[in-house]
Amino acid sequence: MPITFKNIIIWRHAEALPLDAVGDDFARPLSAKGQRQAKRMARWLNQHLPDDLLLLSSPALRAFQTAEALEFKINVCQALQPGAVLQEVLDCLSELESQQNLLLVGHQPWLGQLVAHLLGFDSAEIIIEKGATWWLRQSSTQPSVYKVISVQAPSHLAR
Repeated sequence: MPITFKNIIIWRHAEALPLDAVGDDFARPLSAKGQRQAKRMARWLNQHLPDDLLLLSSPALRAFQTAEALEFKINVCQALQPGAVLQEVLDCLSELESQQNLLLVGHQPWLGQLVAHLLGFDSAEIIIEKGATWWLRQSSTQPSVYKVISVQAPSHLAR
């Protein structure tokens, strides 16, 4: 079943503490810098996001804390965990009820693979900076085709 969201916003989690400081990859919290990145990006997103938005976050703490910076209800999706396989992410998304707008908060490499897939690249991965967003919009004439509307990085937004 194809993915049919009008807008798909991809948000890579902000900077987290290193794994050796915590010991558990799922329990890694955002660093102080990551908290600032998430707040900065959330300010921009809150100004631009549509109201009818489904927000899905990885179960990893760093992704959930990034999503918490927004003013939306957060739905945790186990398929969006670190190390997820792209096909599993696609299967999960295709099973969702038809929503107009989707925001995913997650991890490399599957986020970059998803962006490449939605843009029509075969076997490619796009590197998404920590804390950055990619906003893709479905083509009005070709529903299976997406185009890039915006790419934002927290380092380029007003403080």
